[in-house]
Amino acid sequence: MNPDIIRIIVALIIAVLLLAQFQRSAAGSRRRLAFGLGAAAMVVIATSNMVTAVLLPLMVVGGGLALAAVWLLWQAYQRGELEDRFDRARRYLESERRRYDEHDRGGSRDD
Repeated sequence: MNPDIIRIIVALIIAVLLLAQFQRSAAGSRRRLAFGLGAAAMVVIATSNMVTAVLLPLMVVGGGLALAAVWLLWQAYQRGELEDRFDRARRYLESERRRYDEHDRGGSRDD
């Protein structure tokens, strides 16, 4: 398969995944805007791979949108918009650690 087609497909799949996150995010949040900009960046990058005559300008626009999306995610993190996600991850890691410790106390058959 042509590498250009693979890049287009991958960029569009990432755009769809980012759009799904956009829809799940709270309205008006920086996180939502970041996912929207990220999806737009992926669409621009996919388009630039289809139309090579405007490759450079579209790649610059796509790169700018991607950088803006990362910056907005950083802002969302600093303002606490992602705190619920981090709390959920902490709880999951603590439960996994407890489960591992309980399993490890039993020892293994090879000891």
